Amino acid sequence: MRRSCYIWVLLLVASSGTLWAQQELANPLIPAKARPRIYVGPVVGYNRSLHSSGFQSIAGDVLCPDFTSGTDNGFYVGFSGEYLLGKPEVSKSSIIARILYNYLPANYVQDGDDLPSLDPNGDVVISSVRHVAEIKYSLIDLEIVYKLNLFNSSFGVVVGPTIGYVLSSKREQRLELVSPDNAVFDRTPPTPPGEYINGDRGIITGRDELPDRSAIRLAVKAGVQYELQAGRILLVPCIYYNFGVTEVSPSANLRVNALQAGIDIRFAL
Repeated sequence: MRRSCYIWVLLLVASSGTLWAQQELANPLIPAKARPRIYVGPVVGYNRSLHSSGFQSIAGDVLCPDFTSGTDNGFYVGFSGEYLLGKPEVSKSSIIARILYNYLPANYVQDGDDLPSLDPNGDVVISSVRHVAEIKYSLIDLEIVYKLNLFNSSFGVVVGPTIGYVLSSKREQRLELVSPDNAVFDRTPPTPPGEYINGDRGIITGRDELPDRSAIRLAVKAGVQYELQAGRILLVPCIYYNFGVTEVSPSANLRVNALQAGIDIRFAL
C-alpha cells in the first residue's frame, strides 16, 4: 500500500512538471500586451506671473508714476489627455491636450513723492508713500502641445498654442504710507481722495475691471518634462514658459506671461 502511494505521488509530480513545462514553452507564443496609446489624468502646478504694462497709478495725474511690471504667485489645476503618435511600443512623440483653470495675479509697487501726514499728536509731518496695484487675473485655458522625447530617453520638450477665456481681471490701486510708522494720512488736500483703510495708513484710489480688456488671451507655451512610469501610470514633472501673444488690455499696455512648474498624473486607457 505504501509503495502504491509513493508511485501515485511520483506520477502526480511528473505530470505537474510536464504541464508546467508545456506552459513555459507556450508562454513565448502568448503576445505581449500592447503599450497603451492614450493617457488621461489630473494636472496641478504653480504659476509665477510676469505682467508688463504701462498704466498710471492714479489716472490723469501727471505727477504719479506708471506701473510697468508686476509679479505674484498663482496656480493652475485641470485635466490632460495624451495621444501617442506612431507605434505606441516605440513612440517618442505625442499630442497633449489640457484644459486648465489658470490664476495669474500681479502685484505692482512704485515709490511715490513725500506727502504731508499726521503724527499721533496731530502735528503735520512729511511722510514717504508708495503706489501699489493688485491685479487678480484668471482664465480657462485650452492647450494643445506637441511633445518629443530626446536622446531615446524619458526627457522631453513640448511646445504649442494656448487659448484662454478670461474669467476675471479685477484691479485695485492704493496709496500707502511707508514711514514714519506712527503716521496717518491727513484727509485734507493735497492728499488724494479715496477710501481710507488700515487705520488711515492706506488709501484705495481705484477699483475696477481692467479697461477694454480682451475676453480671449492667446499664448505660446514651451518647456521640458520628464516621464516617470509606474505600471500603467505616468508621473510627469514639467516646467514651462507661457508667453502671452495678445495684449490683455490695450489701454493699459498690459501683457501677461508666466513661468509654470507642475506635475501631470496620467492613467493609461
